[in-house]
Amino acid sequence: MSPATPGTAATAQHRVWEALSRLYLDSDRRDDDSIARVLAASPFTLEALRRMLLHEVHPVLIGNLRSVYGVWDGFDPDWLAAEIQARRTRRWCWPARWHWRGYARTQRALLAPKIGALRAVATH
Repeated sequence: MSPATPGTAATAQHRVWEALSRLYLDSDRRDDDSIARVLAASPFTLEALRRMLLHEVHPVLIGNLRSVYGVWDGFDPDWLAAEIQARRTRRWCWPARWHWRGYARTQRALLAPKIGALRAVATH
């Protein structure tokens, strides 16, 4: 993977956020392969992707899975980016939503092998 400039890194980060947000839709249908393709094509390491899932996307969106009528057709990308940025600027506090981090860890465990396989194919 080539090094990213600041502008392309931000664009790649937003694409990753959007892909990871699909894990939190209130829907029975999900395309893990397309999510993995976006993540594999990003310039971020698996560890960076893990942090983005656990510390950025998960805290903002986990409430959707706990809602009776959650969002099912996709989150607005601008709203998502604004929520993640706002959360980054807040003072640290132990979020109650971390009780559900097992969900994020399970999703990461399902996606990591797919990302690794896609990256291995891309380098050969």
